[in-house]
Amino acid sequence: MTRASRSAAKALLLTTAALALPIAAHAADAAQPAAISATAAATGRVVGTDGAYLVAAEVSAPKLNLRTTTDREGRFSLTLPAGPQTLLVRYPGLPDREVEATAGAAPITVSYADAQEMEALVVTAGPILGSQAAAIAQQRAADNIMSVVAADAIGRFPDQSAAAALSRIPGAAIERDQGQERYVQLRGAPERWTVVSIDGMNVLGAEERVFRFDSVPAVVIQSMEVNKTLTPEQPAEALAGRINIVTASPFDRRGLHVSGDLGYGEMQLGDGPQRQGSIRGSWSNDRFGVVAALAHYRRNQTTDNREITWNRDGDLNTVDDFSFRSYRLERENNAAQLGLEYRPDGGGRIFFNSLYSEFIDREQRNQYDFQLSRARTQTAANRGPDSGFVDGAAYTGSWEYGRYYSDTFANTLGGDHDWAGNQIKWRLNYTHTDAGAYLPLIQQNFGRLSLVYSGATSGIPDLDLYTTSGSGTTYTRGSALSALPQTGSQADVLIPIVYSTDTDAWTGQVDIARDWTSLGAEATFKAGVKYDRRKATGNTFSGVPGATPVLQSLAAQTGGTWSVTPRITGAQWTSDFARGWGVALVDNIGLRQDLDTLLAKATSAGLYNAAAAVQPQDRFAVDENILSAYAQNKWTLGKWEVLAGLRVESVDLESRGVVASGSSLTPLTAKQSYTDLFPSIHVNYEVTDDIQARFALISGVARPSFGEIRTSVSVNDASETVSGGNPDLKPERAFGFDTALEWYLPGAGLLSASAFYRRIDDVLYDSVATIRDDRYDVGTLDRTGYTYSTTLNGSDGRMAGIELAYMQQWRFLPGPLSGFGFQGNVTFLDGEFKTPEGVKSAFPGLSDTLVNASIFYEKYGLSARLSYQWRNDWLDEPSVDATDQTYWAATEQLDLSLRYQVRDGVTVYFDASNLTDETGMRYQGHANRPIEAEGVGRRFMGGVRFNF
Repeated sequence: MTRASRSAAKALLLTTAALALPIAAHAADAAQPAAISATAAATGRVVGTDGAYLVAAEVSAPKLNLRTTTDREGRFSLTLPAGPQTLLVRYPGLPDREVEATAGAAPITVSYADAQEMEALVVTAGPILGSQAAAIAQQRAADNIMSVVAADAIGRFPDQSAAAALSRIPGAAIERDQGQERYVQLRGAPERWTVVSIDGMNVLGAEERVFRFDSVPAVVIQSMEVNKTLTPEQPAEALAGRINIVTASPFDRRGLHVSGDLGYGEMQLGDGPQRQGSIRGSWSNDRFGVVAALAHYRRNQTTDNREITWNRDGDLNTVDDFSFRSYRLERENNAAQLGLEYRPDGGGRIFFNSLYSEFIDREQRNQYDFQLSRARTQTAANRGPDSGFVDGAAYTGSWEYGRYYSDTFANTLGGDHDWAGNQIKWRLNYTHTDAGAYLPLIQQNFGRLSLVYSGATSGIPDLDLYTTSGSGTTYTRGSALSALPQTGSQADVLIPIVYSTDTDAWTGQVDIARDWTSLGAEATFKAGVKYDRRKATGNTFSGVPGATPVLQSLAAQTGGTWSVTPRITGAQWTSDFARGWGVALVDNIGLRQDLDTLLAKATSAGLYNAAAAVQPQDRFAVDENILSAYAQNKWTLGKWEVLAGLRVESVDLESRGVVASGSSLTPLTAKQSYTDLFPSIHVNYEVTDDIQARFALISGVARPSFGEIRTSVSVNDASETVSGGNPDLKPERAFGFDTALEWYLPGAGLLSASAFYRRIDDVLYDSVATIRDDRYDVGTLDRTGYTYSTTLNGSDGRMAGIELAYMQQWRFLPGPLSGFGFQGNVTFLDGEFKTPEGVKSAFPGLSDTLVNASIFYEKYGLSARLSYQWRNDWLDEPSVDATDQTYWAATEQLDLSLRYQVRDGVTVYFDASNLTDETGMRYQGHANRPIEAEGVGRRFMGGVRFNF
């Protein structure tokens, strides 16, 4: 720690202690025996129609203007005057209940499972409505503005993964990778602005702070809280929001419970299978509980892919390159959870929770690139935007059997205790994340052929291939080819693509809370201290591998031979896209075995070094230490709730790397320390019993990825250029407000409207600057004035949006029609930032409009939902030149989900995804210049779920 950070840490700890003194004094007074109160607590538990605990049920004493909500075990405690009092219990989708309670008496149980109640109830235990009711109850009880996705009362989650469930949240946009939901762009903001926590503990995303949601299966999730505004007790490192994944607890239900599912299905493109299975078991009594879960998902899919390169030197309407690709993937997600909890005689709890999740993608690539710009006989006029021809075009083939991976291992030991009227929480956490890829790409260089193309502006071009004769600069088109020549490579080059990020994070925190009276209102004071220690090592991939040996030459040096030809199969590519010619698949797995054998021999002979595949300037090692503290107070006075407070975070950062110039490597270390203040205020007002207004003023921060702040750079003294990381990057900071109006409707319904605005400073973007200091000087060599290609801070960013949402089961309809309902939301967004040069740019991932809509039916044991998602075009990669910026075109997704309860505890299901067979399209500057088209086909799965 630097002296500045130590001083800041002392200041923030002293500030927190000073804020806590009045409360500590109040606690000491309250602990004296002489301080006899005329009030006491009425306690109890609220139980649903199926005997499960109801979370966030509202329990109030209307005549006294007092209220509280139940915890995740259905328990409540309400301080009341002496004597019997009437309590009102409310929960979405269930009728209000009035019960008598006496302060200081034995706990009461409010049960909706009473026989006389059951006939009047519309049972809400179905997975759709049960989940919706639980989510609405938790959203209504929240101090801040949030959306919730929850399991129903008996732990059934409505989706197969976290990403799929989040797709229905207002303001949430899902980014898919080859058809699989993966990243969440909350309010259309860049993925890095959304932070994830597991049971309240922040988790570094395995991919450079970005979290993969497809690796978290439903079986371990109890709920997901999408915090769109942060209170001081929550870490401030989120600009768009914080998604807290609440895992299953052994005390969610008492006794022994087992649930799980088995499913099998098909990927339509390529006829590959998909399968899944999960199981979760829990047991608890009054003192001890254990929960354990396992989950597995696997899919074999084929992906159609076409990519086009346009001439960037001229009018951007000339085709330079066509890339035809077929990917065969074997994707796998695995997860495991273990939770232990003990509750001693004196109250409170001590627990341990461990969660492991992993994603593995084994990728086979078959790829051919046709390089029109290198044709011997061609002109720009012949390479039109939609159709054209060239003679003597060079072409290459690329093969690869590689592996992407990502895993998260999060472990938390903690306790909750009551001491002298104070609620004390402590947590110790260790989280390890690991992500990367090893893609040994083999590229073959073939001779020349002629081609005539059409349909380029559609993104899916059709090529007619011809033989070519001639030499020098003159080539002549020959006879038509029905199949692509796949032999005769002049040189096979290995291009190893390697990148990884490995992080270790240790966290310790202590929080204290106390109920008291402040300014004539019931109040709750909270304060806490937290320390995060993080270490990250790894490398980025800058596009240039460190070693690219020619395999024929390498084989000859080891006394062997090399050829791809024996691995060409008789099977044709599987594709729904037009192509115009036949092409056989290469046996990538067999070819990888040949490659591994060759590289092992070359390594033994000292001819190959795998470590050289990573460029020194791409490596990084970063230490990040964060000491934080907060103090906040919540006042409850009648229909008003006000929460205000301050969070302080002091950061020490050290980045280590090298300055690479030719074969010279000079170690370089950069350090950075800063302290930020994050004030916030949250106001909730109950307009009526069913309408609630919210307002918040907030602040937050998003820190650069470890690769972006790496010290390592590459220097070319001949061209006076430097490229690499930027350890002086500032974090992105935001200040703004949110407001929301929520109307809670019958049928577990909600109609809401919300708006937000953020001013964002120091926005990160990739660009070019000029070196103005001596950081990269060596000896007497002055590199001041060199051109610096790196990540920079922009300025003057802003984001704003409006979110409209409606969900309800239409119970007012007659008979069987009362099972129909609707879940939907639409979000309108706007945002941009400026570079230091004054150039305006949109934020990556920002769509102007997001639409999520579902029509569902739930009655008589049947749960059916047809879901539709749409988002308009969004920026993928910004550029100073608007004509170079790349965008994803508007996308839509239509999914069908069917569930039928065949008996108590047994449900059969069927899911159909991507029913419209959507093609993902990426373009450059304008939609008539597509650079990528991707199709994955429809997919189907059926199976059985059980819950006992």
